[in-house]
Amino acid sequence: MFLHDTLANWVVRYLTAEQPGHARRVPMDMARFKRALRPGDVVLVEGRARISRIIMTLSQSSWSHAFLYIGDALLRWGGPEAEKAVERFGAEAAFLGLESDMRDGVRVVPVAWYAEHNLRHCRPFGLKPEDRDRVLAEAMRHLGIRYDKRNVFDLGRYLTPFHLLPARWRRKPLYLGSSTSREIICSALLAKAFYKVNYPITPVRAAESGQSRHWAARHPSYIMPRDFDLSPNFEILKLHGEDREYGYGEA
Repeated sequence: MFLHDTLANWVVRYLTAEQPGHARRVPMDMARFKRALRPGDVVLVEGRARISRIIMTLSQSSWSHAFLYIGDALLRWGGPEAEKAVERFGAEAAFLGLESDMRDGVRVVPVAWYAEHNLRHCRPFGLKPEDRDRVLAEAMRHLGIRYDKRNVFDLGRYLTPFHLLPARWRRKPLYLGSSTSREIICSALLAKAFYKVNYPITPVRAAESGQSRHWAARHPSYIMPRDFDLSPNFEILKLHGEDREYGYGEA
């Protein structure tokens, strides 16, 4: 068991190690970004870790990670997790994102932690306030759940040299292994929270009879970060304002 756990921990450290060469594509005003966020929004991240590069390659997308913005919801609901957040993050505990991490499991982190990353702001269109609260509650219910490292095979598949695979096979490794591993690495946790209020990420037309259309939702285990970007149910928001400076009109 000791050897098994040691191997699993080594694989996790290897996959989550940050890689050089990451560059910010546009300037980021984190203070304005935090003001623009609302609880229930989804933020996509272009990660720096080795596993992030793998996911971006396999999904053919710039986005390797997603987190749910919960703001100060955890503080308002109280409890031990709220106390730990205040103790650890101070004032930034009012601007939290909830995410699934391969190493630490389901956790909350300040949005400011991602100030040096490329981000995309996605907002669920037309989500009712009461449904938004149910989405937040469902996501926070998973706080503290950790990835079961006993299934080393689920981790080991990401050590494959995917660039050697034909393009049509490259996404298949994302869906191998147990559902638990996919929920930690991919965006299934967020999708499950939205599915709780019948809010699909990538609706698929299942049937059509007369003027009635029937839609089905893909299983949450198959939802990737880029699906929030492409979803017709999420708006992509970008910072606007008179004070932005992008060089337009300059000589």
